[in-house]
Amino acid sequence: MHLSSDSHDQASGATTPGGVDWSNDDDDPERNKRHKPRTYPYFQYLPYPVEDEVRRLAALDEIMKNLYISIEAGDFAPGAVHWTRELRAWLSLKFDLPRATRVKLVKLYYELSLAPGVDPNVSERFASLYSVLMK
Repeated sequence: MHLSSDSHDQASGATTPGGVDWSNDDDDPERNKRHKPRTYPYFQYLPYPVEDEVRRLAALDEIMKNLYISIEAGDFAPGAVHWTRELRAWLSLKFDLPRATRVKLVKLYYELSLAPGVDPNVSERFASLYSVLMK
């Protein structure tokens, strides 16, 4: 079997998510809600109005689009790491991630954390977000 010299220089193709559509696949709003309701109504007690659901999901779509571009380009550090940080910040605002999107992200970050050829520090960041998404 003959391997070209190019095959050793390329990153693993397992880390590219392909033509993934991050938007919600399911039109049923009940299936996309949280599995368990929140125990504390965060948005009711804030001293300022929060964004509506449309704006929150538009910000999420922008993060997903740029994350996909970074991964497709093989730009794990700083590209995918930056958008991973942005996603973590979006989640820390207690916004609800649609269930279908969460499932896709869990699969993606699992693959990214185990991808060969990725710097161990970068893999650790991906594994960390994988753990957050699995909770």
